[in-house]
Amino acid sequence: MRTMEEIYKTPVGLLTDEEIAMLDPAGQQYARKVKTIMAREAACPGHEREDTGTADDHRYGWHPGRCRRCGRDMSYDSSG
Repeated sequence: MRTMEEIYKTPVGLLTDEEIAMLDPAGQQYARKVKTIMAREAACPGHEREDTGTADDHRYGWHPGRCRRCGRDMSYDSSG
């Protein structure tokens, strides 16, 4: 079992359920939300980008978008 200091330094997605239970209530809620999002993205059969930007966004190089299936952020900036 990791110490609390090690748990705080570990990326949230890599924490076990037992380690999440050691966090404060707000930390537990955040960690469970992150784990749910990661599981949904991992279960996606193939990310298919859906454009959510406007013509002005594209003109300035910003291309906001998300996956049609899981909602993963697939935005990118081509101006740089």
